[in-house]
Order: sequence, then structure tokens, then C-alpha cells
Amino acid sequence: MKIQVNSDKTIDVDASLTGFVEGDVSRVLDRFAKRITRVEVHLSDVDNKKTGKADKRCLIEVRPEGDKPVSASAIAMTTESAVGAALGKMQRLLTTFFGRRGSAAEEVSAPVPPAEAAAPVVPAKKAAASKTVATTGKTVAAKKAAAKKAAAKKPTKLSPRGPKKKLIFQARRKSQPSGRRP
Repeated sequence: MKIQVNSDKTIDVDASLTGFVEGDVSRVLDRFAKRITRVEVHLSDVDNKKTGKADKRCLIEVRPEGDKPVSASAIAMTTESAVGAALGKMQRLLTTFFGRRGSAAEEVSAPVPPAEAAAPVVPAKKAAASKTVATTGKTVAAKKAAAKKAAAKKPTKLSPRGPKKKLIFQARRKSQPSGRRP
């Protein structure tokens, strides 16, 4: 992963700023390093050395292997905070980007513990109890479904909005003066 730091004429990029940016980029985007060819960081001053509101802008452009580049930007009071905010956005964007591409979870996220630790050992009594709970849950769900079907078959004389709504609308209709003139 190659990291480039660019800026406009208003921001002086010296060794300390370059080192800070490269260190932050490599720390935050380290888990995507195998899938990224280049990272470009563009620093700029939005209102050209005027003081006041947040005016430092950081645009980060990442070029994944075999895909179009993706970018994220942030504006803040200082260059360091703008870089941090843009890197946070880029990390979330890349997690989504690589996740949608169908990559395995272990490639994108942190290491997963071994499979032996993931499957807990269940004693025989607990396994039998869980089976009864599962079957009881199924029977309860089946009973609820049967009750819904029976309720749907019964004819109702109420409006679809319910008895209260029907009465409210009837009362409003009666209280309004009719539009007919004698």
C-alpha cells in the first residue's frame, strides 16, 4: 500500500505532518492493506488562511485492486482532526465496500477465534430441555396461526378501522352542516 500526501499552496507539508498522516493511515487502514494499491491524502485550506470557522479539509482517496477509487472527506478546525475524521469515514466505507463484494469475514474484520472454542459442549439434560422448549415454541406458534385463521373467517360488522374510528367519523359527518340549500 503506497501512501501519498498532497496539499495546496496554503498548507506547508513538512516531515512531521507527512509522518503523522502516513502513520495514521497505515494504523487505521492496516486491515485492508492487502486489497489496496494506493492511498492519496489531499490537504487543503478552504478559506485561504482566514481565521474563524472550521476550514481545514482532508480528502482521502483509496484505490482498491481491480476497482474504481473510493473517497471520503472531512472538514475541521485543525488538519490533524480533519485527517482523523476522514480516516474514520474511510474505514467505515471500506468495511462496507469489501463486505458487499462477498469477501470472507476473516479477511475484512479482526481475527476470529478457532472453531473448537466456538462450539460449546452441552450436557444431555440441557439438550433435552432445549428440545422441549423448541417443540413448545413450535406448538405455540402453530396455535397462534390457527387462531388468526379462525378470526379471519368470522364475518365482522365493524369497519376495517375499528369500532371507535367508525363512530368518530359518523359523529363528525352529522355535526357538519350539509351543503344543500333549500
